[in-house]
Parts: sequence; structure tokens; C-alpha cells
Amino acid sequence: MNSPRSTQKITDKVEPKNEFLAHGNIKDYYNSRSNECKIYAFSMDYAEKLNSNPTSIIWEQPTPHGLASAIINAYTLHQHLRFSPDDVWLTVAQGVSNHIWRNAYRFRHLFVDHKGKKEIYLDARDIIDQVGGNFVGDWPQAITRLSDTVDEKVKKVALKEIFECDFSTSTNTSIIVSRITLLNAMKEFFILRLRGGCGIPKVTLDGTLEDWLHLQEKVANLRNLGLELDFWLDRLEPVISQFITTYKGNVDENFWNMVVFQAPIIGPSGYSSEELGTRPRWDGWISALFPYTQLGCYPSDIPSGLVNVPFTLSINKNNFQLRFVGGFLGCRQDKIDEEYVVSPVIGWYIDDKKLSPRDLRD
Repeated sequence: MNSPRSTQKITDKVEPKNEFLAHGNIKDYYNSRSNECKIYAFSMDYAEKLNSNPTSIIWEQPTPHGLASAIINAYTLHQHLRFSPDDVWLTVAQGVSNHIWRNAYRFRHLFVDHKGKKEIYLDARDIIDQVGGNFVGDWPQAITRLSDTVDEKVKKVALKEIFECDFSTSTNTSIIVSRITLLNAMKEFFILRLRGGCGIPKVTLDGTLEDWLHLQEKVANLRNLGLELDFWLDRLEPVISQFITTYKGNVDENFWNMVVFQAPIIGPSGYSSEELGTRPRWDGWISALFPYTQLGCYPSDIPSGLVNVPFTLSINKNNFQLRFVGGFLGCRQDKIDEEYVVSPVIGWYIDDKKLSPRDLRD
């Protein structure tokens, strides 16, 4: 049975390009970019998404954020765009999470009474073990236990309810990523310790209308947290409203044409300084998806779609410094009914990257 969705034609004024960018295996992609660390666990949404192009993502991404890259690739290649409430909510939740983290001194009183970082110790020997040089076990359960524990220790605010992906489109992976996002928001308050010029011709909004209305409500409720987010929500809420209008079949072609403009042209080999000539600036409502990104932004201004949370794993009297990393692993194309569909890829992994002070602020 097909999952509910709304697919709408936006315009006949652009001709879809039959161009397929170079893709690579997603694990190879992250291993090639993680020379200084080892990845121990990996999860992505391939099983729940389309299967024409499994376990791969576009090798050269225009931005470090999967949703933004999907939008820009669909726009510049004149290809069908597809995304879900989870994709939008995780982007928003990461914005909120990073806002709390970057301004922990201002908002500490909203969440905790203690000073500094309080240690959270969780015995996970029943689900996490060391086998050879790998840490194996039920990592989703470990992340869930940690997020539940943090949620219980935070006063007043039900963080898990706020951050959780809870749509009909939500998968085990997107839910776990939303919980890592919660942990990211609180990492200044807790130390985690474990034992054990173009256009988009068509858009598909996954899920039910109720999912998108629920997303709108979750975004609106962020104004009640006292986090001084109006500077961002004033830009974001009109975009969410347009998603709902589009889902209902009332397509505003001008809105979708304004998603991004003055975007770089994508060549067969992806993005390169030779092809771009000059450093591109992007305008459009894509910037409203991120709290600290304004109109006229550079690709490097768009934040990474990944958040990371350090923790200590204690096994056999040894301590290992690891990280939960979750969010958008990139974007990919699937060929369906003779057309390419571009969508973000959500996932998470665990690594042992040695954190520098600069890493802690990325």
C-alpha cells in the first residue's frame, strides 16, 4: 500500500534535465571524510525510502546539509523534489538545539538549576559490548535511554515531546536522530557517560495533511519556550504555511521559484571552483530554514546537517571517548517513472573522533 503524499506540478516553464550526478556508497562517503576516526555504527533511512538507488548519496554536495542540497539540486537540475515533515522538523529542531547550545549561559535557568556540567551515568552493559575492535549492540536503545534520562532531569520543559519526530512518516532512524538532537541541545549542561536559475518542476510532500499541520503547530509552539526565537520564526512560519498550501494542491509557483536563486550551475562532475568561476551567493526562502542564515548567503553559511554529542563508554575497566552523530547524511536521486526524484537522507552513526575546541563549536 502506498504511503499518503501530495504530488503537485509547479510549472511547465522549465524542462526537466535528464542528468544523474555521481553517487557513492554512503559508508564509503563518510569513511573517506573521516580519516582521523573510526565509525562504529551507522543507520540511514534507505529501507523506509525509495529503493531505485539504495545505500548511496550524491558524492559532491552543494552544501553540508542534506535538505538544502536536495532543494538546490532539484532547483538547478530542474528535477522533482521530495521531502517529508521529518526532514523539515529535524532541520528546525537542529536550529533550536544549536541555538540553546550556543547560548547555554542565557537559557540555563530554563532547563537546569546546577552549575557547570552534571554527569549522567547509564549502565548499558545489557545492550553494548566490545567485540574485537568494535563496539556493538543496540545503539538506538542506548540513545533512547540517554535522551529519556536527560529529559527527566530537565525542569519544566518536556524536551522529548518538543524535539521528537512524531509524524506518520517518522522512521526509527529519524526518531533516533531527533533524540540525538535533544542531547545536542543539552550537552553544555550534562556529560554523558555510558557503561557498556532554474526551477523545481514537481514536489512531493510525504505524509498526511495532519502531519504537516502538526509540524506547523510544533513550530508555532517554539515561541512559548522563552528562547527568543522570534527573529527566526517570523521568517520560518510563512514557509511552513506554504508547504501546507502546496500539500492541499494550491501551488504558488512564485513561492517555489523563490526557494533559491543566483544558485551555481551544476556540472557533470558536481561543484568545483573551475566550474563556478566565482564564489556563489544564494538568495531565497531556503535561508529561512536555518536560524543564523540570512538572505544572500554563501554555501558555507548553511550549517552542517549533523549534530554530535560526546560520551564516555566504559568497558572492561577501559574508558573510550565516543560521539553520537546524527542528522542529514546528504541527499540522493531515485529514478521513478522515468524521472529523477531528489530527497534528503537522514541517519546517525557513532565514532571516536578526537574532539578539538573548534570541533566542539561546529
